[in-house]
Amino acid sequence: MKDIAATATLILAFATWVTVHVALAARLVLRSRPRWRGLLALVVPPLAPMYGFRQGWRRMSTLWLVFLIVYVLAHLVARA
Repeated sequence: MKDIAATATLILAFATWVTVHVALAARLVLRSRPRWRGLLALVVPPLAPMYGFRQGWRRMSTLWLVFLIVYVLAHLVARA
């Protein structure tokens, strides 16, 4: 049962993190200048929350960080 819960958490956390990452990068492309930052953030993931915080998008950038932490913790639990 522990394995199922850890695997489900791992999958959901990763899927949510990727979704928030793509949404944040797309928002950077569509709403900020210069637009190349959004494309760069899509390819270099740590830049996404950094640029997001600079634009004042604290909620989305915080979600990005939270789900990355949840994913890493779920990965550690799944390996144990």
